[in-house]
Amino acid sequence: MDIARIIGTIVSTRKVSSLESAVLCVIQPLNEKLEPVGEPLIATDATARHGVGEIVYYVASGDAVFTGLRGEDIPVDAAIVGIVDSIDIVP
Repeated sequence: MDIARIIGTIVSTRKVSSLESAVLCVIQPLNEKLEPVGEPLIATDATARHGVGEIVYYVASGDAVFTGLRGEDIPVDAAIVGIVDSIDIVP
């Protein structure tokens, strides 16, 4: 899992039926100092409870799946799996 900040959303009126319930977010991966690293990604947000500016944790590549309306697992490039409430790093 990695952390990212939600920097935008994507509205899509036409998509494959298995992704109809998916909310798509643009996320910017962050390092441990909450600084941007790498390129932004598009991630599915199954709960649709995250907003722009929030820090979330996500899974990518082989670990990322979105569970569709019919309970089927759909592979995606990245999936938001939770909201970060706080981060404590002890040196």
